[in-house]
Amino acid sequence: MKNILVPGIAVLLISGILILAEAGDTEKSFRKGIEYTNQGKYDQAIEKFTEVITGDKDYANAYLALGIVYINKKMEKEAVTLLEKSIELNPELKKAYFVLARLCEKMEENDKAVLLLEKYLTLDPDKKFADIAQKHLLRLKDKNE
Repeated sequence: MKNILVPGIAVLLISGILILAEAGDTEKSFRKGIEYTNQGKYDQAIEKFTEVITGDKDYANAYLALGIVYINKKMEKEAVTLLEKSIELNPELKKAYFVLARLCEKMEENDKAVLLLEKYLTLDPDKKFADIAQKHLLRLKDKNE
């Protein structure tokens, strides 16, 4: 009976280690993607963020980061899709609302930008960005009147 239990426990431990190793690799790829983004190496950043999403389809920050890269590459439609996915995965992801709102504003989708900025302001953002959001919100509402 002991011989049956030991291999079973070993399998569980190995599975746990593999999961931890994958999480570590995912985080390393994410950090490398951020590094590439900051260096303006957008194609390499896309590769890293895609690795992250392939390994963890629920990694909301990877969708946000990839959306930002696509904005920098002037691929706005793709960026919208990714930013919306990041919000779907994590409705409390403040930065995604802010970035998507600003992108919608740029694309002259003012009604959508207003809704996103209003939602962003309910999520207790940092004062600096809350002030920026408030200014943009007021300007957009003035345009709509």
